[in-house]
Amino acid sequence: MGLKESLAKLSMINIKRGEVLFKEGVPSNGAMFFLFEGQLDIYKQIEGKHTKLRSILPGEFFGEMAIINNSPRAASIVVVSESAKLGIINRTTFVQMSQESPEFLFLLLKKVIERLYETDGKIRAIKRKQDEDSMISKSIPISSNDPSSDSENNNQSQVSLQTFTDDAQTIGE
Repeated sequence: MGLKESLAKLSMINIKRGEVLFKEGVPSNGAMFFLFEGQLDIYKQIEGKHTKLRSILPGEFFGEMAIINNSPRAASIVVVSESAKLGIINRTTFVQMSQESPEFLFLLLKKVIERLYETDGKIRAIKRKQDEDSMISKSIPISSNDPSSDSENNNQSQVSLQTFTDDAQTIGE
């Protein structure tokens, strides 16, 4: 059986815009996901702010660390499209897919390595920018009347902290 046949057998969930699939730091339920439709954004808390790392698009796997070592979620996932359709891959399904489709493991490993490099680079760039901004703000005070200090113009990669409150119900857990 190939990868497409294995994916067709997954349990599916549909979630709506703004819903949190899971939050950074919460214990995982040992499941990873495959996105069939929609778009999700990945947020990581960096220096007290939820910062967007990247988007997940149809055809991508994510949450694989939950299968491999059952670790807490490394980031938060939020639905940004009108809705999203996801397949749930639990440990049993993962083992079965790995045995039936060796290409699955290769694709997964390849993607994990790519993401590690990409995420590490992004986190370094974000911290470098924050350090630069901090040094600039120490040397040049910004007036509160300055339009460039408007938070609406500067938060494109950030999401409201309200989205990640402790009482927000996560969908994927």
